[in-house]
Amino acid sequence: MGDGRGPIDRLKAGLGTFTKSEEAAAHYFIEHPSAVLNKTIAAVAKEADLTTTGIMRMCQRVGYSGYAEFRFSVNRDLMSHGADCTEREDGSSMTALADAYATYLRKTADTLDRQQLARVARLILGARRISIWGVNRTYESVQQLSTRLFRIGIFNQITPDPQIMDDISTILGEGDLCVVMSMNGRGTKSYSSLMSSLVERGCDVLLVTMNPKINLLRYATESVVLPWISNDYAGGFLEDQMVVFMYVECLLHEIANLVNRE
Repeated sequence: MGDGRGPIDRLKAGLGTFTKSEEAAAHYFIEHPSAVLNKTIAAVAKEADLTTTGIMRMCQRVGYSGYAEFRFSVNRDLMSHGADCTEREDGSSMTALADAYATYLRKTADTLDRQQLARVARLILGARRISIWGVNRTYESVQQLSTRLFRIGIFNQITPDPQIMDDISTILGEGDLCVVMSMNGRGTKSYSSLMSSLVERGCDVLLVTMNPKINLLRYATESVVLPWISNDYAGGFLEDQMVVFMYVECLLHEIANLVNRE
């Protein structure tokens, strides 16, 4: 249901088509949209006398993969329609701005696929060689990931240069890992051919993006799609790199946990 409607509007449009348990869940969230924030599906079900199955099926019926995606969409919708970050004399705009970032950082951590996070951490720990790519402003995130990996003893190489990427794509192979960061898909146009070449050579390719429709998804062996804060938030002025930094910190935390356990 990629029709541009918000989650509550989707629920309203679906009334009368749900099963009894789905309908009960839909009515609850329409009347209490903020109830979904920062709560697990089990907590909401207990609080509202609903079933977790009914909530999950309701989410899927209106086009979401599950409760986590629905919960994030509700939060995004409430933020974009309710937060006002225009300048005010009392300085409350600063509080609203801080709250907006804080909410997205929490949601980035809360909605991460834990199994995927562990897979990515193992890919990094098990890689023979690691190359990390990113251009323009995304290079800031590349540098952060590289620096943090170095600090825990994992050697890696980074570049924002398409020519060097082309050279690297002929060197890396089986047992190696290439991390490509492209938040919106407006980076180097040669990513697709380079990623395809790497995969053919047996190299793992991890794509980190915020665009769920980016064509590079088809060329990666593992893809992470993060919340797109500048695209989601009304006005579009918030900084995407904050979310990427949060993901990197979560990833490094998972790597540290694996190292300690093993």
